[in-house]
Amino acid sequence: MLSSTFHDGKLISIAVTDDVLAIEVFAQDKITKIQLSGLEKLRVTDFKEGNIINAVRVVRPKLSRSNEGVGKSLMKYAYELDDAVLERNKKFSFFLDNKLKEYEEGSVLILEIEPSYGAYLVAIGKKISEEEISI
Repeated sequence: MLSSTFHDGKLISIAVTDDVLAIEVFAQDKITKIQLSGLEKLRVTDFKEGNIINAVRVVRPKLSRSNEGVGKSLMKYAYELDDAVLERNKKFSFFLDNKLKEYEEGSVLILEIEPSYGAYLVAIGKKISEEEISI
């Protein structure tokens, strides 16, 4: 779990090195570095100058029954798979089913950054951590 929702914080940077996603957020008068290791997929849209965060969520299937459909929806978004593509191409459907199985078993998790303004981010990886960075 993360220490905060980071509501009204600013998304400062997004960087990927090898299979590690590093995100820096300025909120509550401090900078927090969130790292997602074992990165499998990252999709970011609408990154702008001055990205404002509404919420940061770590989505795992066992945390809440309300997450049952959320995981599938976020996986489809991250991998850019819609229902029409899944119906036409069984390889994609099989791929998504396997990813959802990994998610249900807890071997992958989903990080979502929902914006008030700017970047929307969905990342799929294995382990998440955070640390405060001195200003």
